[in-house]
Amino acid sequence: MDITKIQYKLIFADDNEKTLELHLRTDNLTPVAWAPSNPPEWTALENHKCSNCPLQPEKHAYCPAALNLVKLVDDCDEMDLLDTVKLVVKSSDRAVVVSATVQKALGSFIGLLMATSDCPHAAYFRPVARFHLPLANEMETIYRAVTAFAMAQFVRRQAGKEGAVDLDGLFDIYKNLETVNTGLSVRLKSAGKEGAIAKSLMEWDVFSGMFPMRAEEVMDKMRPLFSAYLTDP
Repeated sequence: MDITKIQYKLIFADDNEKTLELHLRTDNLTPVAWAPSNPPEWTALENHKCSNCPLQPEKHAYCPAALNLVKLVDDCDEMDLLDTVKLVVKSSDRAVVVSATVQKALGSFIGLLMATSDCPHAAYFRPVARFHLPLANEMETIYRAVTAFAMAQFVRRQAGKEGAVDLDGLFDIYKNLETVNTGLSVRLKSAGKEGAIAKSLMEWDVFSGMFPMRAEEVMDKMRPLFSAYLTDP
């Protein structure tokens, strides 16, 4: 089994370090040996289950997204989000070294954990996770989401299914993700885990809610770059 490794190392001003290393199956980006062997109560599927969750406890005792967050909560929940760190992200493709706040670093890693979880609403972002871009800004995030959605429609048509010609489906995906982010925050708060991870999820929640409006604005700005595609040969 081929494994893809993505490592986040946060180096603090006092030279203390925190390393988060995620091992993923290369073929389907499923995490390997990441979920806890003895999950805490707050991860139970029926514990503040998201209103849009299609999973049933008979087959899924625990929330897949919550399971992926347990280690991060245990290791990083007491961090100060405003601290600035040297962030080193290594994968098989490249290494990225930047200065960032703890909030930006954890938010980027949370995005990766969500996309590689078995949450049916986050699974749409697995193709984006394959080309993980640490600390992606808003425009980069929107562009990657839109292009992945467009490719998904091409894949659907190749499979004999109907493919969307607008972004309504993508907007629905983000609306559902907003509900999931809110649900995870409620789970954490109910367990007294109101630290760095819950606060970082709130930022994702806000972005998901604003996605349709911001996506339209970003696409308007980028439209001139596609002029070659609008010119007949």
